[in-house]
Amino acid sequence: MDDHRLRIVLLLAFLLFQFSLGYVLPAQAQGQRLVLAFYYAWYDENTWTYDQVPDLPLSPYRSADRATIERHVQEAHSAGIDAFVQSWYGPGENQTEANFVTLLDVAQEQGLRATVDFETVSPFMPSLESLVNGLAHLIDVHARHPAFLRYDGKPVIFFWQEQRLSVETWASIRAQVDPNRDTIWIADGDDPAWLDVFDGLHLYTITWRENTNPMYTATKMRKRVDQYVAEHAGPRFWVATAMPGYDDTHIAGQPHPYTYPRSPAYYRETWEAAMSSDPEMIVITSFNEWREGTMIEPSITYGNTYLDLTRELAAQYKDEVVPTPTPLSSPTPTATALLTPTPTEMPTATPTPLEPTPTATTTASLTPTPTTTPIWTATATASLTPVHTATPTWTPTATATTTETPVPTVTATSSPTATSSPTATSSPAATSSPAATPSSEATGGREPASAGPPCLGAGMVMAGFVGIVLFKAASPRRPREGR
Repeated sequence: MDDHRLRIVLLLAFLLFQFSLGYVLPAQAQGQRLVLAFYYAWYDENTWTYDQVPDLPLSPYRSADRATIERHVQEAHSAGIDAFVQSWYGPGENQTEANFVTLLDVAQEQGLRATVDFETVSPFMPSLESLVNGLAHLIDVHARHPAFLRYDGKPVIFFWQEQRLSVETWASIRAQVDPNRDTIWIADGDDPAWLDVFDGLHLYTITWRENTNPMYTATKMRKRVDQYVAEHAGPRFWVATAMPGYDDTHIAGQPHPYTYPRSPAYYRETWEAAMSSDPEMIVITSFNEWREGTMIEPSITYGNTYLDLTRELAAQYKDEVVPTPTPLSSPTPTATALLTPTPTEMPTATPTPLEPTPTATTTASLTPTPTTTPIWTATATASLTPVHTATPTWTPTATATTTETPVPTVTATSSPTATSSPTATSSPAATSSPAATPSSEATGGREPASAGPPCLGAGMVMAGFVGIVLFKAASPRRPREGR
């Protein structure tokens, strides 16, 4: 083979390689409708007693077991869930970091994606400096993984309890770790002021002790995000929430425990409300938050009921069929024979109270010093006060309670066992807004759906055609033979 033909062969090989790059994983959410689910990775065999959780999984498990993560990813994928949003405490020696690394690898193998719910009250990120370091690690390390959730090509990050810091402080943090806004940040809360720094809003919970109205909540939030987009430049996202109910009465030390009865009818109602608000994404609270009774993971009481419903409703949402909501009667609990709980002494953890909203001070140089070896080189540019510290020795369960007007303020405080979950307190103020019809038209900032990656078959045909033409052109002509 002469040099000319060798160059042609190498060119063909390069073209085939380029066309195959987009097929390592499914397309990464180019404007498509996504279904997500909050995911928790801090359970072990000591979790599964009826005095700690309102129901039990079909098979009790340890979150650190790879086989457990594989089963969860398979169940979620089969139910139409596109990505897990795992509660994450930051880098270092903690189980959420190790389990998230495993989750990303398993998700890549099975065609799912994953991101984090960034815990700003993490005991492993007690200071502002450690929080900045944690975000930098997340963006520079985990967000580069092929299975990390992306929307329109950008990694997506959810935040929990960002209210402990001011909007100005978050602006300074983002300027340090993501100055070009190469990632998408989703805040928890109903205040559009967060959209000055964050790229979207979601509500971790839409189910309160009384006056819960999923349709009103979803409609109000869609209008608030659209109003912000109309008044400011740049796209912003609304991530609507669906959930099957709520029950935190098994968490020891809860000052105001309550139950909103779980039922398939209520789960469908929250899905219909979410879909009618035309969200960019829908997030389910939750896949497996057993301590607060919001899980859709198969259980002894409900079996696969909620996974089957999720499969149906996710398909409906992705086909862009918005249903006409029908009034549903108030859900009633299903009587189920449960095991007699064995009383156990559980420690009562007192979370660090949130301090008043801090404000940024004059600019100073702050050099991050992460506890693990970081792969980033960014230098902090602001010294911010106050620095919140937290030194819990327990692992809490993230619990959010959002207050809606006219709903009375409800503050949910998780008090975990020594072996399972962190406690967080959320009570963002909601501004009263009259009920309105669902807003199906965004007033700007909506990005068109991408055509997706090129067709592999068409690319191979074209590459072959080009190769044949070039090969023929390069071949020496043979003289015609006489008759």
